[in-house]
Amino acid sequence: MVLCDKDEVLGFLAEWYDPRPQLKRKFLLKYYSATHDAEMIEVEKHRCFLKRSKLPSTVFPSDFSVGSQVLIYGRELKILDYADPLTRTKLAPKSEATSIWITPSQYGSVGAIVSDCEANGYMVMKLKTIDNGDGIGLAVSLKGPKAVTGTKDLLSKYGGGVLCAESAGDVETMEGQYFGSTETTATLDSCTCVVIKPHAVKAKVSGDIISTIMAQGYEISAMQTFILERASASEFLEVYKGVVQDYSTHVDEFTTGIVIAMEVRAEDAVSTFRSTAGPWDVEMAKELYPKSIRGKHGVDNIRNAVHCTDLPEDGQSECEYFFDLLQN
Repeated sequence: MVLCDKDEVLGFLAEWYDPRPQLKRKFLLKYYSATHDAEMIEVEKHRCFLKRSKLPSTVFPSDFSVGSQVLIYGRELKILDYADPLTRTKLAPKSEATSIWITPSQYGSVGAIVSDCEANGYMVMKLKTIDNGDGIGLAVSLKGPKAVTGTKDLLSKYGGGVLCAESAGDVETMEGQYFGSTETTATLDSCTCVVIKPHAVKAKVSGDIISTIMAQGYEISAMQTFILERASASEFLEVYKGVVQDYSTHVDEFTTGIVIAMEVRAEDAVSTFRSTAGPWDVEMAKELYPKSIRGKHGVDNIRNAVHCTDLPEDGQSECEYFFDLLQN
């Protein structure tokens, strides 16, 4: 998403949890879209915290929106609000929220439905599988331009299989109905844990990854979005410390935005899915297994599209981390 075509300054109110004094600090975050620079001013002390600096390629322009989380030089910032009327006027129309419910009858098409939304400029903000008594369906919260009317028109081809919010009031109602519960559809057996990484969510390829998994005969028995703070990401990846190179950078990637965690089931799920994911080394994946998930969507060995469980004995425990521990 191109935010502006000249060096305008977009302003946001952001928050960072400082672990040492265990305090939340608020900042005025300035984003210079033409040069992809950022500047931070601490609100309480009225002092420059970060002078205007070039942002790394791991930070996307689309990260600068209300409700997003962005990692800037090791600090996980939550963007709380627009800082000025100009930024609000410019960005709010591009960030309208909506919700859809993919009924159990269309659950086999969730990848295609999410892909349709992503291809038409809508960003996945939340999703969660829910069993309403008729089987598993998927609730999805989206953000984008004219999201309520746009998604309704876009998804009309699915008929009653996809229910779309009709108004802002509907969005609020559906959000509370679908995302207010801690219940999960996870079975926590015969499973592997698959996590779509933040860079892939931002690149709007989540739907394609989900479609690839389902097309190969796997059952996605649970699926949910999470925003991980560094402590949670470190805890989840602790078993890989000393095993993978650049462990700390892998943890960083997990904190740069929304992740989509999935419980994926099949016979010998952990070993089988490693082949579907492709090699950890993205260059090898692209060369030898171009149709694998990492071969198609990996950027480098950190941004390699998906995490999947490495050892068979860890499949259940990794799923439990997301679908049990983090639910509470």
